[in-house]
Parts: sequence; structure tokens; C-alpha cells
Amino acid sequence: MAHEEVTLEIGTPKGLFSGTFPKTVKVEDVIEAAVEAKGIDSGEALELVNNGEVLQPVQRTLVSFGLAGTVSLELVATGSGV
Repeated sequence: MAHEEVTLEIGTPKGLFSGTFPKTVKVEDVIEAAVEAKGIDSGEALELVNNGEVLQPVQRTLVSFGLAGTVSLELVATGSGV
């Protein structure tokens, strides 16, 4: 059976968020889920970073970035008042 899901461990300003998502989910939906779960200010501009590479554009799917299995990411604020 092929792996249809990706487990993400995302470091956020409010602690670790861990979740399992379909590999076809969009990056923007993962950001939204982490923001909601951790109570992060959704007014901030946020990006997901994988090994120093920003996952852009956020309309792309996880699988389009080659993410599979369990992946550690960072959720970083891109606004000026960090």
C-alpha cells in the first residue's frame, strides 16, 4: 500500500504542532490547521519552512514538494514585528 498521508511535526512560536494530512493537502491548509490548533494570531503572515526552503506557493500540495513519511517543518512569521 502506498503512503497516502504525510505526518508533519511543525515547530511553531507556540510549541510543537503534530498532525497527519493527506499528501494532496495544500500547504495553506496545513498552515491554517496549525494556526487554529495552537491559537496563533492568524493576522500574521506565516510560512512553512523545510530545511531552510520556504514551501511556496502555498497553493501547492505537500507531495509536489516531495514530502513523505514524517517531516519536521518550521512555521515562521514573515511579518516585520517578529
